[in-house]
Amino acid sequence: MVVKIKVFLYYTGFWIVFAAVFAAMFVMLSAAVMGIPFGLMMSVLGVAVLVFRADFVISELSPELMLFAGLAGMFFTAFLGLLAIKLGYAASRLFLIVKRRCDRLREW
Repeated sequence: MVVKIKVFLYYTGFWIVFAAVFAAMFVMLSAAVMGIPFGLMMSVLGVAVLVFRADFVISELSPELMLFAGLAGMFFTAFLGLLAIKLGYAASRLFLIVKRRCDRLREW
């Protein structure tokens, strides 16, 4: 009886951690999906304004700021996407640890 309660608690704890990891991964990957194209577009627009002297483009941002902030935003959101994938691998390793521990408890 005690073994069943321990196994249940281990799996419940894992599913709570899994739900938190899933929510964090969803937010990070959503940021990456929106941030990478936006940063790329901003940097391309900044380069276009610099190269073609297109000062008629109405923007409150300077072309240099558009270029480097776009690149920085793009790389940061790409980093968030890679971090989300790494977090998913960590959650899967945690599942394997919990499963092995519960299997050992059931055998014992």
